[in-house]
Amino acid sequence: MSGIAGIFNLDGRPADSKLLKQMTDAIQHRGPDGEGQWTKGPIALGHRMLHTTPESHGEAQPMADESGMLCLTFDGRVDNRGELRRALRLDGINLRDDTDAELVLGAYQRWSEKCPEKIVGDYAFAVWDDRVKQLFCARDVQGIRPLYYYSDGSTFRFASELHQILLDPTVPRHPNESLIAEYLVSSTPCLNETVYHEIFQLPRAHTLIVQPSSIRSNRYWDIDWRRTIHYRTDEEYAESFFDVFAEAVRCRLRSDRPLAAELSGGLDSSAIVSTVEWLRQNRSMENVDFSTYSLSFPGCPWDEAYYVDEVVRKWGLRFNAVSECLPDISSYVQQVSHSGDVPYAPSGEMFSREMELIRKNGNRVVLTGTGGDLWLAGSPFHLADLLRALKIHEAFRQSYSETQIFEGWGKKMSAPQVVIRYGVWPLLPKIMQQIIKTCMRGKGAMPAWIAPEFARRTRLAERLKEREAHNTRCETIAQRRDIAPLLDYPFYNLIDHYASRFGLEYRHPFMDRRVIEYCLALPQEQLRRRNQTKFVLREAMKGILPEAVRKRSTKAALGYHAFWAALQALGGERFFGRLRVSSVGWVDGQHVRRMYQRTATYQEMHDPRYAAYIWPLWVIASLEVWFRIIIDGDDFDRLISRGASLRLELEEN
Repeated sequence: MSGIAGIFNLDGRPADSKLLKQMTDAIQHRGPDGEGQWTKGPIALGHRMLHTTPESHGEAQPMADESGMLCLTFDGRVDNRGELRRALRLDGINLRDDTDAELVLGAYQRWSEKCPEKIVGDYAFAVWDDRVKQLFCARDVQGIRPLYYYSDGSTFRFASELHQILLDPTVPRHPNESLIAEYLVSSTPCLNETVYHEIFQLPRAHTLIVQPSSIRSNRYWDIDWRRTIHYRTDEEYAESFFDVFAEAVRCRLRSDRPLAAELSGGLDSSAIVSTVEWLRQNRSMENVDFSTYSLSFPGCPWDEAYYVDEVVRKWGLRFNAVSECLPDISSYVQQVSHSGDVPYAPSGEMFSREMELIRKNGNRVVLTGTGGDLWLAGSPFHLADLLRALKIHEAFRQSYSETQIFEGWGKKMSAPQVVIRYGVWPLLPKIMQQIIKTCMRGKGAMPAWIAPEFARRTRLAERLKEREAHNTRCETIAQRRDIAPLLDYPFYNLIDHYASRFGLEYRHPFMDRRVIEYCLALPQEQLRRRNQTKFVLREAMKGILPEAVRKRSTKAALGYHAFWAALQALGGERFFGRLRVSSVGWVDGQHVRRMYQRTATYQEMHDPRYAAYIWPLWVIASLEVWFRIIIDGDDFDRLISRGASLRLELEEN
């Protein structure tokens, strides 16, 4: 993880080097190990460096080629270094050093605008090509590394974080109501938009070509939805999956200091930690030094200490147990004030104490299990595909297995409910679905907390339909309803934002492009078999994972309590009684207040139904904090003081 910034005056004026310096200084937390600026007429590139690999110590960015006609600023990591280096050398590209930045610059020299197709890793970068007077930008396939931009027709600005662009006083701060509307209904928002009307983010797997006369974006990668992998036996599937997965883990172990790994006790993080140990013992990687970190919840229903202990005992790991960090309103206020974006969710903030310890212990790289649930869990909407194929008996048999899967996740659903929701409902004509939704909600198809005029003004219904129509490229209902929205989720970069606050770099083996391509080509029965999800992973982990973890069917409902504590820290019912997002017509304030009161009643009764309202309430609350600080410019000092005292009360209880 590093940080980048740039200014390109489309009208040919010299770039503002003073503004560029402000933009790079604003992300010192992303790159405390050095900074650099490069200017040439109308173009100025900036960089902040964080050393996380041995090779990064030799990097000096922005990096120009030998001719001085190309210059790169790069935030990221190349994971197919050997393959890429061999291909470049065969094509006659002179690599001056062993850095990742040199590989990316060489890739642009060789393949120009097609170079991102050749690079595996997490990255966002920009190359100035003086030969054709254009700026070329690219972002990794899942958008792990962020890249924001704004153009007013005469100047193009780009940066790793939103607030860098907002440093320019000429950049407007108008709320993007259309994206905010999608966010409020918990839809997957548009990939290229932000909470600001005229500031964009480069979508995942896209390039951006900026010329004085035009700005155009192109997709360079997508899943081949028709591709399928076929082997004769489960053992062959497991063996081939492990080869791909182990390589995704191995290439992320490149670090200039000891690594940290999150270990929750769940299947995904446990598989990564155990695979690291397997690689150490079987692939001559004994020099890899790492420790595990886990959140501790003694006495809580979601405590996973038993499973964590099983993994620790099996491999003799160095282990750190850390208590969760209760929400502190000052943290959310500071986030918004600094980033200019909505605050990170409480389910992430609860890890802050763990992140502080990782930093204190001298680690900079953290391995995570993010992504395992996305590509390996399969989809209950496969029932609809079975029914559409008239495999009635198989569908109803699987519906009973689905009830067991949901029960392990803490959800109660009968087999008929599963069949109707995941089998029959997706097959109904859209007009019939709309009629049923309208009858059930009484006022229309939108959630009741959305102000009707706001929904009309933002064309919310139409935007949601457009988003669904985009997924018609999928081959199956399961792909369209579950997998495509997970691929197109625009907020994976928030994980990067969170880690960057602590000067850390998250690495996610399950988010590796090769792992994603492999998993999404597997037949459904390798993902969801009887009452088990992630079947192929479980088979691949035989002898590597402790059996108690490998066969585990439960899933901790982690985080709901943190959301509730955060809402209390904000002021509880009093906070929801005076919403600015209600006064500007985004939400129905009275309904939101009633929703909060209902949630409070469920919470007091320990009724699990309260969980259904937690996320909508948090979305509303996070937008409210953002609106008050960024749009209204409110002073939150008193709220911070009250939040601090509430936190002490929570900790004492």
